[in-house]
Amino acid sequence: MKMIVCILQDSDKDKVTEALNVEGFQVTVMPSTGGFFRRGNTTLLIGTDDDQVSRGINIIKQNCREPEEPGSKRATVFVLKVDRHEKI
Repeated sequence: MKMIVCILQDSDKDKVTEALNVEGFQVTVMPSTGGFFRRGNTTLLIGTDDDQVSRGINIIKQNCREPEEPGSKRATVFVLKVDRHEKI
């Protein structure tokens, strides 16, 4: 199992989370703030099977707007190994 941690702009949150949900991904949404520009961001936590990581990242890529400023990023994505997972 893997955990996709995706930090994206607030303006992309609704489109990305809806697209992930439609494709069967369960998403936890947390508000966050960028360190450099202090702009509003959203952090998504997406637990998924190893073989679904690429699919999840592609959905994120397809549903983020193009950055307004040259050199800006659309999202930052981390993929973490999950040693244990329980729903209680």
